[in-house]
Amino acid sequence: MEVVRKNFKETLPLVKESIDKADFLAIDTEFTGLMNGRDVTIFDSPEDYYIRLMNGSSEFLLIQFGMSCFYWDEKRNHYLNDTYNFYLYPRGRPGPDRLFLCQSSSLDFLASNGFDFNKLIREGISYMTSTTETKLRENLAERQLSYSKEKEAVRIPDENRQQIEDICTKVKHFIEKSTDAEMEINRCNSFIRMLLFQELKLRFKDEIIVDTKVLENKNRILKVIRKTADMDDQDTLRKKKEWDELEEAVGFSKVAQMISQSEKLIVGHNMLLDVLHTLGHFFQQLPPDYASFKEFTHCMFPKLLDTKYMSSLPPFKDKLGSSVLTELLSTLGEPPFSLPKIGSRQGRGYSHLDDKEHEAGYDAYITGLCFLAMHAHLARMRGEESDRVVPQSVTLKPFLNKLFLAKTARQDSPYINLVGSEPTPPRDHVFHLVFPKEWQRNDLSQLFSPFGAVTVYFLDECSAFVGLDQRDQAPDVMRALAKNNRVTLTPYYKYKSGGSGSGGSDNEVLYSLLL
Repeated sequence: MEVVRKNFKETLPLVKESIDKADFLAIDTEFTGLMNGRDVTIFDSPEDYYIRLMNGSSEFLLIQFGMSCFYWDEKRNHYLNDTYNFYLYPRGRPGPDRLFLCQSSSLDFLASNGFDFNKLIREGISYMTSTTETKLRENLAERQLSYSKEKEAVRIPDENRQQIEDICTKVKHFIEKSTDAEMEINRCNSFIRMLLFQELKLRFKDEIIVDTKVLENKNRILKVIRKTADMDDQDTLRKKKEWDELEEAVGFSKVAQMISQSEKLIVGHNMLLDVLHTLGHFFQQLPPDYASFKEFTHCMFPKLLDTKYMSSLPPFKDKLGSSVLTELLSTLGEPPFSLPKIGSRQGRGYSHLDDKEHEAGYDAYITGLCFLAMHAHLARMRGEESDRVVPQSVTLKPFLNKLFLAKTARQDSPYINLVGSEPTPPRDHVFHLVFPKEWQRNDLSQLFSPFGAVTVYFLDECSAFVGLDQRDQAPDVMRALAKNNRVTLTPYYKYKSGGSGSGGSDNEVLYSLLL
């Protein structure tokens, strides 16, 4: 179900109903970019991984949020899905006027998959952090206390007096002669509109309501409404309008709060960035230290499950050729796996036969479907008869609250554990190498050939991280290359502790080399 500005308010009760009745929720998001600056390296620790993503991704916008709510149908004995695809675009007034980054490759990727950027900007639902919302609510309440106080009238400049009088004459004619319910006053700048608010209220206080109307082209005009007996006074209507505008600006953040408050199991695929953006855009700025991030995340979402991590462990690891979402879906549809039957009400969900790859709502649904297929496989192995998900079950316990780290999984740092510590593999076999700019790959191959195979992560054209496959060779490497005046070799831990880990180019290239 597509949700944009014009149907968001009426859809909100349906969204709450779907969340409340769901056994679990599956999510997916789309952004304007992935990483600004240096990317994660394959030797980074989980803490390094978080810090890099936190610093490098927070200035991109979250522009689409998909949520698939899976609930059990007792009569049919299988799951149904209510799935929502939200277009999101934060707007100024009364919220902050956001500045954000875009990454050309990300926008090109979205466009090639049919993303509607015109719909995003015209119809995207606004959002803000809880911190901003609280501040705006406090400011508005304080400002509205002054509305009933008498203010000194603004003197009308001589050059504007005739224009004001002419408009007041037209309004008087509207009141006395016209049968229309309202009239519009256009071609007025903001100063003239302010003067008209003042004069029309003084002259016709009990007969009209004056309001501002924003046109599609963002120009503003005045709207004069004939007052009826059942209408509130001008100040009351103004206050109500301002609160309505603030509620619209809060927008999708209400859904994020619903998700958090439900404490339901939330399933995602390779979901670390989804989690970071959800927290940073709808709740508060991401904490700068790793321990606080884990505590904050677990507080907001106490049950997370990453299907990318789930698929990387037995019994799936050796049976799945690829954990890319579409390929995972294809594999899980073949023996020894099987895709469960999933239904939906008319217009409320997806089928896996829909061709909407990289639409956040569809990808959220596919993520939930893959999760159910893997869960059913585990249930059959354990001799369980029901395919219904129990988030607290022993079956799911090994996978809960662990977020997959795709770029370091090969180097024994496969996940972030939100409720405990992670593996801390040694890095005494890894070195930072500085070499001549003119060197080619063959030069590195020759340099390390006496010590066996290595993995090289190029930081820029004259530096790299080098990891030895034969870890016991590390002392020999140091001794052998210490006197080489063409290279500088620094143990990884010493390099990191020296604070120079932030150096390097903005565009890193990974080469896994067997030299």
